[in-house]
Amino acid sequence: MAANVDPTAAGAGAGVTLPSSMSFDSTLGSLLVGGLAAVALWGVTNVQTFNYFSRGSNDRPSFKLLILTLWVLDTFDSVLDGHILYFYLVSNYASPMAVMTPVWSVIIHVAITSVCDFIIRSMFARRAFRLSGNWPLTIFIVAVSLTDLICGLVITVKAFKISSFIQLDTLSTLFYINFAAGTISDGSVAIALCYYLYKSRTGFTRTDSLIRVLMLYIVNTGLIVFLDATLGMITYIAMPDNFVFLGFYLLLSKLYLNSYLASLNAREGLRDKVDETPVSIHLSRITNQSNRYDVERSIVASEKRLSNDRVAISVETMVDRKVDGDSSSY
Repeated sequence: MAANVDPTAAGAGAGVTLPSSMSFDSTLGSLLVGGLAAVALWGVTNVQTFNYFSRGSNDRPSFKLLILTLWVLDTFDSVLDGHILYFYLVSNYASPMAVMTPVWSVIIHVAITSVCDFIIRSMFARRAFRLSGNWPLTIFIVAVSLTDLICGLVITVKAFKISSFIQLDTLSTLFYINFAAGTISDGSVAIALCYYLYKSRTGFTRTDSLIRVLMLYIVNTGLIVFLDATLGMITYIAMPDNFVFLGFYLLLSKLYLNSYLASLNAREGLRDKVDETPVSIHLSRITNQSNRYDVERSIVASEKRLSNDRVAISVETMVDRKVDGDSSSY
């Protein structure tokens, strides 16, 4: 790192300077923006969690306990975010050089993020397996997610042994692997879910429309997480000497948790759309496309009324949904 003095970093104390690559804008500014956004996302998490438990879903108690555990971890992570901001912006407001020292809450944050992301990615991987039955794909997603978890925990342990952010260079390889594994895992989950949902089309217009909504939902929520992880990796590679990448990293676990909670809370609304509208099926479609109805089994109750040469047939369908272990409709 260069030893040139940045004038913007020296105003808080006489004779106290920071390296030119670590100005307040790229260090404390990045932490402030990332921390405020993280607290806002924690508020969204609270609303999502409240909605999940207030709806009285039929999920297993063990699954509900897992969701509660994720909320507790996210809340603890938000407390860490608050401590990070307080330490650098309040406790050391007159000590610019303190920004070069990694406080313990920054280090613990890495471990909490890695654990939360691994749990959520594992649940997404299980959902992909329930849709596809593809063991190699599931093993790949879990293996990449496990790599991200292990790197995060190793970084946490090693980071307690360093005394300056300058020494993060010694952990750069682990950071690269950590960001890359997370990005690959996020992309793989989104692509796998969209692909197998697309293959699950039934031929019914209303059902296929619902599948397209699910695909769009996965792309939108997964894309946000993917972009955040990618931007964190890019900014760390391009600017390893400042905290811009930390601004993105503070948001990662919260974006992932909100993405998963949103998918859980959307289930009832999507099921209502399936159940509230009567299904009208043309008999020729049942004859010509029966080989395409692997997802839905129709139990047909017919009532025949003869009038002259005409036959009136009433068809009622009952849908047998394929669900995963957490009672998800996809």
